[in-house]
Amino acid sequence: MTVDYKLLKTHGRLPKNREYRAVTIENRTVGLEQLGEEIQRATTLTRTDILGAVSALKDEIVLQLMSGNAVHLPGLGYFSIAVKGDLYEDPRSHHLRLQNPKVRTVKFRPDTEMKERLRPTVFKNASSVPEPEEVDKTLRELFAEKPFVTVADLRRHLNLSPANSYRIAERLEKEGRIRNGGSWRNKVYIKGDGGK
Repeated sequence: MTVDYKLLKTHGRLPKNREYRAVTIENRTVGLEQLGEEIQRATTLTRTDILGAVSALKDEIVLQLMSGNAVHLPGLGYFSIAVKGDLYEDPRSHHLRLQNPKVRTVKFRPDTEMKERLRPTVFKNASSVPEPEEVDKTLRELFAEKPFVTVADLRRHLNLSPANSYRIAERLEKEGRIRNGGSWRNKVYIKGDGGK
């Protein structure tokens, strides 16, 4: 198991001495149903028990946060709320106050235990461009499996970002290695005259 990341140019409010920032690429979002199934396989709890417990836990966390409390789930972390609103000066007391305060976000700070358990995570740079030999090998393998290739195939097999996968497909098309057998919008590539 690896976590892919890409390097993006720094913009906005990030420190100016950092030219790039690392951003993880999420494969997919795992929902409560799948978590319940996985926990059911690993424990004696049923999926229904887990869904009920999580639903009750969510309701209780909301009540505690609305009461001005922070919530600590040992081994997981701390939940608290952040507030936003319009700043104004009270004309009588000249104190600053918030007008129309609202919840800005729910903040989460992981426990040390959770960070320690995540320490062995392996990361892979998905923003790097693969060597031409690796692209050649992947193209041969893909065409051996089926008569056409999509940008999604290149992205998945070469572990690329969307932008890099389109760039590589465009380069391969210019070189005559592949040609579009689909439409302008939905490109499906077949082997080109310059294909190896």
